[in-house]
Amino acid sequence: MGRTWLAAVTLLSLFGSDTALAQAVSIGGRLGISNSAALFADEHSRNRIDDRRGLQVSGIVGHELNSVLSLQLELSYIQKGWAELETGGDRKLTYLELPLLLSINAPWTTSPHLLVGPSVSRELNCSVIGVPQVGSVSCSDPRLGWDREKLLFGLWFGLGLGRWLGTSKLDVQFLGNISLTDIDREELPPGYIRLATVTASATYKISLGGL
Repeated sequence: MGRTWLAAVTLLSLFGSDTALAQAVSIGGRLGISNSAALFADEHSRNRIDDRRGLQVSGIVGHELNSVLSLQLELSYIQKGWAELETGGDRKLTYLELPLLLSINAPWTTSPHLLVGPSVSRELNCSVIGVPQVGSVSCSDPRLGWDREKLLFGLWFGLGLGRWLGTSKLDVQFLGNISLTDIDREELPPGYIRLATVTASATYKISLGGL
């Protein structure tokens, strides 16, 4: 009986006593850097791939469910890609990405938090630099013969530290993204090519109050 009562009190404190916060909506933005590379199925390909840095800029709409849980919908411009060390060809890809993140926050003024959620991204631009006997061209150049997926699905996860500043909040976050979609449509050895990305960024959100 005692444990049941304790569980009930805990649930009420999370979902009942924070009614005003549960209705809070915020808007803001994210600015950060990305570092990405390609994940190949075979060991030889993994050893000859280097990473590539880029930019991440996002608009954010957040919804505080309670003092612990919040949802965050973003629209991101993000640069990804990789470099092929043996054959040349620095592949530069730019995406418009839509992540939906669940944030699990410690209920403190300065709060560490966990983030996880799915994403869908659409290719905006793709180019290859330094291919022998081809040079720098668009990824759609027929000389490359690269049949790729332009719509990718992925999973974001990571850690952050945030602080409320009155009605606004500043977060510093480190996130990772694993593509769940093979970027290469060709089902030939060495197998899948998946993009993996790590980002370091800061977000700033302003609360708009209740809905």
